[in-house]
Amino acid sequence: MAIDIEHSRTKRGVGISARRRKHIEMKDGVSVYVLSSVSLWALLWLGYNTSYGYMASPKFSTDTSYFIHGIRAFSPVLAAWISFAIIFARPQRIFSWIIGPLGLMLLYAVVGLVSSAAYSPEPVYSMYYGANYLAIVLVLFAIVSLGDSLPNLRQVLNFTWVVGILITLSLLGAIPFLGKQALVETESSPVGVRAYSGETEIMGMASSRNTGFARYAAIAALVCLARFMKKGKLSTRMIWGSLFIAATGGLVIANGRTETIAFIAGLVVVLTIEKAKRTVNILLCTLVAIVLALRGFFSGFFIYMTRTGRIDPTMTGRTTTWDHALRVFGESPWVGFGFQADRLYLGGEHMHNALLHAYFQAGLIGGTAILVGLLIVWAYTIKYFFIQRPADLSLTPAEYPAVLLFTTISSITESTFAYFSAAWLLTAPIVPYVMALHRKIRGASLHEVRDRVRRLRIARRNAQSLLN
Repeated sequence: MAIDIEHSRTKRGVGISARRRKHIEMKDGVSVYVLSSVSLWALLWLGYNTSYGYMASPKFSTDTSYFIHGIRAFSPVLAAWISFAIIFARPQRIFSWIIGPLGLMLLYAVVGLVSSAAYSPEPVYSMYYGANYLAIVLVLFAIVSLGDSLPNLRQVLNFTWVVGILITLSLLGAIPFLGKQALVETESSPVGVRAYSGETEIMGMASSRNTGFARYAAIAALVCLARFMKKGKLSTRMIWGSLFIAATGGLVIANGRTETIAFIAGLVVVLTIEKAKRTVNILLCTLVAIVLALRGFFSGFFIYMTRTGRIDPTMTGRTTTWDHALRVFGESPWVGFGFQADRLYLGGEHMHNALLHAYFQAGLIGGTAILVGLLIVWAYTIKYFFIQRPADLSLTPAEYPAVLLFTTISSITESTFAYFSAAWLLTAPIVPYVMALHRKIRGASLHEVRDRVRRLRIARRNAQSLLN
C-alpha cells in the first residue's frame, strides 16, 4: 500500500476544497518496509505467554518445551535491539514522533524501568517485563521511521488481526480435546459452562483464563464483523461471517463480563460508523432488541453478566486490591514501583485496572504520560473516524475505533495497556496509525493553503501585467 497525495488541477476547474477530498488514497501493495514492520511485530508476538523463568529452570537443557519457551522469551528484546538500530540510523524521522503519544508511551516505559531498578524487590523480574513493554514502543518507533508509516501500520494491524483470530480458533478447537480441563460448569452461562480457568497447561505454557479468551474472541469478532460488512465477493464475506459467528460463540462461552460489555460498545461503533448504513442498522438493532425483550432475553443476560443475579459492589474483590494499592502508592508516588509491582507489593494480586496499574508501576510521571497520550489518540480518532472522515474510507476502517474502544472499556477491570499483554499487542499499532493519518490529512491541508497562495500570486501578476 502507498499513500498518493494528488494536487493536480482538474480539467473542470473543481475548487481546492473539493479536490482535497481526493488528496489521500490508500493503495494495496507490499514493500520491504512493510515486511520489516510485520516481522518486527511478529517477534513481539513470539515472546507472548512465556518468561525468562524457562531459561532459568534446570529443565531448560533437558526439556524441549522449556528450551523453546526459554529462547522465545527474549524475542521481544531482539525486536527492541533491531528497532533501536533502525531508529539510530534514521533519527531525523523520529524526532517529530517523540513529541506526541508515542513519546509519552516511551516516557512511561522508561520511568517504569527506572523504578523497576530502584524500587522493585526483584529488579531482574521487573526489568524483564519492563524491557518487553519498551520493545513495543521501540518497534512502533522503528515502523513509523520506515518510509510511509500508514501502509506499514495498516499491514501490521492486518497481521495482528490474523494472530488474534488464529488464537481464538485455536482455543475453540482445543476445547473438545482438553475436555473438563478447558470447561467449568456454571449456571450463569446460557450453555452451562465457562471456558478456560487458567489452571491448566497447554504445550508447556499457562493456558488462557476465561477473560483472556474473551478478549481474543471479542476483538476477533469485531474485526470479522467489520470485514463482513464491507462490499466485496460473496464468498469472502461468507468467510468473514463464519469467523464472526465462531468468535462470538467463543465470547459467549468465555463468559467475560467486562469483555462482553466492551464488545457490545465496539459492535455499536461498527454498525454506526458508516453514515449510509447507520439508519438501517439502528432500526434493525432496535427491532431485534424489542423481540429479545419480549422473549425475556435481558433478564437472562443480567444473570449471565452478574453470574449470581446480584450486583457485586467489590467487582469480585477488585476494589479491595485497588484500596490496598492506593495505600501503598504513597511510598513512591512520583515514579511508582516498577513493572509487575502489583504482584510484588500486593501479595501476588493483579491490579485489574490499566490506569491504576500504570500509575502504580510508573507513578504520577509515567502514568500521566500514557494517559495523556491515549487521550490525544482518542481525540483524533473521534475527529477522523466520526466527524471529518476522509473521502477514501479505506483509511478509516470501522474495526480500528471499535477495537480501541473495546480495549479502553476493558481496561476498567483489566490491565490491558499497562503492561506487555495480548490486548495491547492487538491494539497498540492503532496509536501511531491515528497519528500518521492526522499527519497526512494535515499535510494535505497545508498543501492546499500553499497552492491557494501560489494561485493568488499568479492571478495578481497576470492582473498587473494586463494593467501595464
